[in-house]
Amino acid sequence: MTDPNLTAKLQEILRPKLRFLTPGADVPMDEDLGKLGLDSMASIDLLMDIESQLGVQIPDELMTAETFETGHHLLAVIEKLM
Repeated sequence: MTDPNLTAKLQEILRPKLRFLTPGADVPMDEDLGKLGLDSMASIDLLMDIESQLGVQIPDELMTAETFETGHHLLAVIEKLM
């Protein structure tokens, strides 16, 4: 079962990186993050924010397009590492 607090925290971290997301809109966890505006530079910022704010270090072998495909994919990786 997904921790709703972790989901909310990840959405808070994701929101400023998704430049095509309507201001004030919920972060759709099942939509393609690239289509929402997450580019390679924003992905690096996202990774650094996840590491600093959630205390999780994503190992190199999990640095894949699939990991960063949707919020749900990213959340699943983070949960496995916690």
